[in-house]
Amino acid sequence: MNKLDEYFLKETFELARTAEGIVSPNPLVGACVVKNGVIVGRGYHKGPGTPHAEVEAITEAGDKTKDATLYVSLEPCCHHGNTPPCVELIESKGIKRVVAPIKDPNPLVNGKGFKRLRSKGIQVKTEILEEEAKKLNSFYLKYITKKTPYVILKAAMTLDGKIGDPSRGIYKISGDESHKEVHRLRNKVDAILIGVGTVLSDNPALTVRKVKATKQPYKIIIDPTLKCSADAKIFRGGGKVILVTTKKEAKEKYPDAEIWIFKEKNSFIDVKEILKRAGEENITSIVVEGGSKTFTQFVKSETVDKYLLFFSPSFIGKGVSLIDSPLKRVFLDASVGKIGEDILIEANNVYGNN
Repeated sequence: MNKLDEYFLKETFELARTAEGIVSPNPLVGACVVKNGVIVGRGYHKGPGTPHAEVEAITEAGDKTKDATLYVSLEPCCHHGNTPPCVELIESKGIKRVVAPIKDPNPLVNGKGFKRLRSKGIQVKTEILEEEAKKLNSFYLKYITKKTPYVILKAAMTLDGKIGDPSRGIYKISGDESHKEVHRLRNKVDAILIGVGTVLSDNPALTVRKVKATKQPYKIIIDPTLKCSADAKIFRGGGKVILVTTKKEAKEKYPDAEIWIFKEKNSFIDVKEILKRAGEENITSIVVEGGSKTFTQFVKSETVDKYLLFFSPSFIGKGVSLIDSPLKRVFLDASVGKIGEDILIEANNVYGNN
């Protein structure tokens, strides 16, 4: 593997990350134009309707594009959308080589961009740093291929598996560094999802506060029987509220919320139906933050793509468990790290059929 190609591709990944949280439902894309081993143009996609990363990089490179190499974190587009096809610009600027790690699985692209460039005599190198590229765009890749959001289940618990004990006023479990990390995550995803039990016990705001916010995510509340108070904190601080319920009168009680109405199945609203609706609304990523019943339903339905479990090095004994009913035992490919005082267990690509 060409180490220079690796080096410059990693630069495109860093450029792409600049727009985390603001490009949805589009992918994160970074690009750079390299000539004689020097970067002469950089760019990244800043959101729907704005110039693509390739356009930004080529524009900055100016008249230095002839016989240069374009590095881009995802296959260049070849179709007309809000902006013209990037392949046409690449061809017109005398670029002789394009390096991109993976195809864009969007049916409008899906290898056609690479094919078009090759047909014009431009060298194309792909299948390099594929895993890193897929991780960068995990939200987009899931959404564009499955039409449902990428789901992260985030939970903080004690070493004895308790996520809190409202009867004793124990709500905060993890430390400050873990809290900051959760707010970074909130800033990246499209939506936060909780059950009404968490609203009633914790009254959370569900906003991005501990890091600089580029936007406030949607707040999805599962509340089948409308127990949530119209004065709850979720209705303040920005971010649209989506209330998932079985009751048609929800719109009267929560006039500022978007209402999704479903029928119950076995006394629960099917989380797969919620995720399907979210995909239809162009929500590409959701972090599930509680509580126990909601965690249980998502784990049971095998709809989780990533687990982020923050363990506080403490015990509280009596309290609310992470999972509230028996589950089929599944072994996860997990990694263990440390964040501040806490232990972080992370498992990715949890269920292959997602």
